[in-house]
Amino acid sequence: MSKMDDLEKRLINEPKKSGTDHVLLHFFLGLILLAAGIFMITKNTYVGMNWYQWRFGGLGIPTGVIILPLLVGIGLLFFNGKSIIGWIVTVIGAVIVILSIILSVEVRFSTTNLYTFIIMFGCTFAGAGLLLRSLFKK
Repeated sequence: MSKMDDLEKRLINEPKKSGTDHVLLHFFLGLILLAAGIFMITKNTYVGMNWYQWRFGGLGIPTGVIILPLLVGIGLLFFNGKSIIGWIVTVIGAVIVILSIILSVEVRFSTTNLYTFIIMFGCTFAGAGLLLRSLFKK
């Protein structure tokens, strides 16, 4: 048997690869599409701040007052570092401040035409689908 016959047998017996075996190509194409879609979405999104005002019943609390629990808690901790009440008041004050910052963020999507909207979200979801396909391929 010659070397050519051996090569022919290996080529004939080797399973044919289909077009769906391009995992690396799907991964990078998905990554590019996902990045392009997210870029276009973030380019058409505006983020602003509008200071959130806490309300209890019909009474609005001024924004500077929300820092008072945090300051009182810090003062209690400096007075007695082992004070459980000081820690509780400090944590509650910090949570109130963080919540007021998060609640004051305003996210708006700019007006766009349907074609741009479909391209933005189409690229994002197509890229995510290709990425997931390449990552979870059996």
